[in-house]
Amino acid sequence: MSRAQYNSAQQTRATRALVRSTGARLAGRERGRDRAIHRDSYDVHDSRAQVSQRLADGSEAATHAYVDALVKTAREFDLFERGKGKARPLKDTGIVVLEALLRHHWHEFKTGRIDPAISQLMKATGYVRQTIVDALARLERHGFIGWVRRTIRISDPVPGGPIRQQTNNSYFVDETRIASRAGRNVRDRLRQLLARAKARMVLRAKQRPTAPPPPPPSPAPRPAATTGLAAALAALGAAVDRGSGPSLDNGLSPPSE
Repeated sequence: MSRAQYNSAQQTRATRALVRSTGARLAGRERGRDRAIHRDSYDVHDSRAQVSQRLADGSEAATHAYVDALVKTAREFDLFERGKGKARPLKDTGIVVLEALLRHHWHEFKTGRIDPAISQLMKATGYVRQTIVDALARLERHGFIGWVRRTIRISDPVPGGPIRQQTNNSYFVDETRIASRAGRNVRDRLRQLLARAKARMVLRAKQRPTAPPPPPPSPAPRPAATTGLAAALAALGAAVDRGSGPSLDNGLSPPSE
């Protein structure tokens, strides 16, 4: 298709959308759902899209410890299910995607915000898009992650065309979902690993050497005495340096012979 044909097709679609929108408005009907928008999608500012929740206390050390425990729990769950003669529910790709989702820069530890694009996960893992989508679906099915689909308003929509478009999902981790989908024993194992990690962090904090207290400040030097005796001694020293000494009787030097 040439550029001119493409532009003509775009104009035709816009014209049809405008005609449908005008007809619906004259008939008292609202325009239908925007195309390419998934069901149960919410505007990024909608309260229903605010699902971010930080892991642990939001600090870097505690968040990394939580992610370590969650990934270990996911691996154990995956292997345990395979040991029962079943297919691995998460597979290696699911574990890798879980780590990529929680360990990279798009995870804001302090707020818990996690909203990477699929393309970012593809770049982080080296997987193709369908592999990422399938891995996320398995993680969600077994409760290790959840997400909410979100939309944003198009800043300059085509007249009569869509006014919203899909944007990145917002992901979160909820232990209640793990318990209800993977099992309470899996949730309990996660909490056990978290308790051990917390105990190790407390122990390391106690063993960390503390800096010695700073030395006390040295006393300030005392100001030189300004008594009359000190002044007289200073004058006597100056006279000795000049080669003459003051008389002890009247303060005058004796006549030279």
